[in-house]
Amino acid sequence: MGELTPMMKQYLSFKEQHPDKIIFFQVGDFFEIFFEDAVVAARAMDVVLTTRDSNKRNPIPLAGVPIHAADTYLNKLLGQGFKVALCEQVGETAAQGGLVRREITQILTPGTVTDPQMLEESKNNYLAVISSLPGGTGGYYGLAAVDVSTGDFRINEWSGEDALPLLGDSLLQLQPAESICCSPEAAQQLRPYLEPQGLSAAPYEFSAGTPRVKKILEKQWGETLWEELSLSRYPAATAAAAAALEYLKGLQHPARGKHFRNLELSLAGGWMPVDGITARNLELTRTLREGKRKGSLLDMLDHCLTAMGRRLLCRWVEQPLLEKNLIEERLEAVEELRLDPLLRGKVRDELKHLLDLERFCSRLCSGRVNARDLVGLKETLERIAPLARLLDSCRAALLQSLRQLPDFSAITGRIAAVLVDDPPAQLREGGLIRDGCNEEVDRLRSITSDGRGWLLQFEKKERHRTGIKSLRVGYNRNFGYYIEVTRPNLELVPRDYTRRQTLVNAERFITGPLKEMEEQITGAREQLVQLEFELFEALREKVITEVPLLQAAAVQLARLDCLQSMAEAAERYRYCRPRFSEKGEIRIKKGRHPVVERNPGERFVPNDLTMDDKSSVLIITGPNMAGKSTYIRSAALIGLMAQIGSFVPAEEAELPLFDRIFARVGASDDLSRGLSTFMVEMQETASILKEATSRSLLVLDEIGRGTSTYDGMSIARSVLEYIGRRIGAKTLFSTHYHELTNLEEELPGVKNYTMAVREKGKDVLFLRRVVAGRSDKSYGVNVARLAGLPAEVLLRAEAILAELETAASRDRVRQLSLLPFVPKRPREDGSAGKILGKLEELDLNRFTPLEALQHLHELQQLLFEDDGADSEGED
Repeated sequence: MGELTPMMKQYLSFKEQHPDKIIFFQVGDFFEIFFEDAVVAARAMDVVLTTRDSNKRNPIPLAGVPIHAADTYLNKLLGQGFKVALCEQVGETAAQGGLVRREITQILTPGTVTDPQMLEESKNNYLAVISSLPGGTGGYYGLAAVDVSTGDFRINEWSGEDALPLLGDSLLQLQPAESICCSPEAAQQLRPYLEPQGLSAAPYEFSAGTPRVKKILEKQWGETLWEELSLSRYPAATAAAAAALEYLKGLQHPARGKHFRNLELSLAGGWMPVDGITARNLELTRTLREGKRKGSLLDMLDHCLTAMGRRLLCRWVEQPLLEKNLIEERLEAVEELRLDPLLRGKVRDELKHLLDLERFCSRLCSGRVNARDLVGLKETLERIAPLARLLDSCRAALLQSLRQLPDFSAITGRIAAVLVDDPPAQLREGGLIRDGCNEEVDRLRSITSDGRGWLLQFEKKERHRTGIKSLRVGYNRNFGYYIEVTRPNLELVPRDYTRRQTLVNAERFITGPLKEMEEQITGAREQLVQLEFELFEALREKVITEVPLLQAAAVQLARLDCLQSMAEAAERYRYCRPRFSEKGEIRIKKGRHPVVERNPGERFVPNDLTMDDKSSVLIITGPNMAGKSTYIRSAALIGLMAQIGSFVPAEEAELPLFDRIFARVGASDDLSRGLSTFMVEMQETASILKEATSRSLLVLDEIGRGTSTYDGMSIARSVLEYIGRRIGAKTLFSTHYHELTNLEEELPGVKNYTMAVREKGKDVLFLRRVVAGRSDKSYGVNVARLAGLPAEVLLRAEAILAELETAASRDRVRQLSLLPFVPKRPREDGSAGKILGKLEELDLNRFTPLEALQHLHELQQLLFEDDGADSEGED
């Protein structure tokens, strides 16, 4: 590579300190990236890869971006999972070696992004920090989930044998942008849970005892926090929180955690845990096939007008409530807003103009808001008082509580008094501060304004004095103010003019009075720009002191947005208010699937569902495509929506409060762990049987189908018996094993239902209605016909089916056909006589049974040969 320059040595010293990051190295007005980083970054940012010292034998790869456009390229890198260290110039050129002093001023990672242009507004951008501690059975695992862009800071802890799966479920739900793990062993153990979802956890060295952890947390949130939350009971969770704060400190994040809200303990008990498998199968926040938000339950319920509301609604969907009084509070508010469309419309009109206050606070504390942003904040805060007044007449407790929004009149008045109505985007160009706000600003502004007037008068006076009508006074940054005279008029230039610059067609001059005024105007302008910036910074610091109130308002506004969103959905889609039964009964009249019913092209058929002590397990049979899966998932979604506090898609709904809802619907191979479809199915079923209680709702679709018929049927029956006799959970069990319907007579609480079908010859019409009774046919061949299988395949399938059904009716085992199926299309060319002759020549005593069958098959082929095949032979 040869001898490196001092600047390259400086670059490599920073790279050695941060080997896992791309160094954005400031060189003048550019950020430059060198060596292998340049090759990687150029490809990721889609910029030209060039070289430094191209005339040398081993030039250094180089990629560069202008500083003014750096955010665009940083977003590209962070969006692809890279970490970036900004190495900026912080001093003038040194006397020795001519090397500019540089420092790492900020480290950016995917989990610490605050730029709104890079973030999805409806989704939290979490940094997940995982810790583990030995002890007990299986150890303790802690998780800190931090959204730097909103100030959300939550911790959780698990212990025992189920700790790892529960931690994995929580990570799948969070979908963090970045995960770090303080234990290499824990990171390895988590891989099977994270890799199938495209997640990973990077190692992070953090080891601290309780005293240091306590000190870190108390420094962030105050000395009373530890005792108030009894944090000594959660050593792994607090260790994860401390590690998160130290990690952010090491990144030199500009917000310094000033915007983090109170630490939140997200322990089980406050809401219903929803495991990742159930969330995926019910498509709560993402679709099963494409993994997108559109088409999920969240998408159906989301009529929010603010980004804060969309993020909170997602959290509500993922965390259904367990306390009846809290659910009823939400339902009461939703009902009042649904029944008053005029009020709801006015609330929606106000909400749609609001800033994302949560993310605004993060950027405010990071020093990343300008004067236009503060004016936008003022306009948002001015809408809060009218919004609160709209709720004055509301009776619902939640809506009444929302009337207590903070009063921001003092801060809005301050912003209005300091800033102009339409300030420039740049903070270093002046024009920010309103006239009359500051005497010195007014004085300096007057000087610059008067200076412009003086220049106009000076220009007019010099034209008259010199007789040069084309003379003009101008300004540029390099030469300051000047008098410009065209070449034909140079002989008229007075002696007191001093030449400053020569152009092709003109000369530029300066005079003593013009020089004095230039110094006065330029000095006043520089002072004015600096003073305006200082006044803006003082205002920004004043607004930062209001961050706790701004965040409190953001929480309340997000809650109001969620309530009106669910009211809007209830009105648009004809949902009803659910009632909760103390007897544990389920009574749903004309229930519907909230997502499937919105699909165009087919009328949705509602169905009833009744479950009590005499019918706690429903076995649902019927053909594929008849709607079994939709029916059982509808029940699960209705139960979950009710506990979110939402109205539900039905005419009437009476439900118990479920402690858990489980859905095992379909399965697929897990190649990353070497698991087959059947193994995945059995693991999911085992987890459900282990965690379900008599207060749970189970939705099980086709248990046992991933193995042989008898094995699968045996497992399915055993699972049903275990649920009925040991667990007692409300269960919807769809199956093709019609033999399981015999359990209705053998197991108390089991009832049979089937999907109604109308047959017309070989065609079937799926009525999509659930009726009492059982089905003894799966109509698989009929479904295959609808799918467009070739006629020959269908004919063969019908023949095999008839053969099996005949064997079953005789109650004996019969071997299936060993020979291919021959379509019965007899030839009409008189070849039957020849075939009879061949039959006479056969000596049957010399053939084994299998050989005899083979000869018989060949003769049958001659007799029933395909006409098409015959023609091809003649050609």
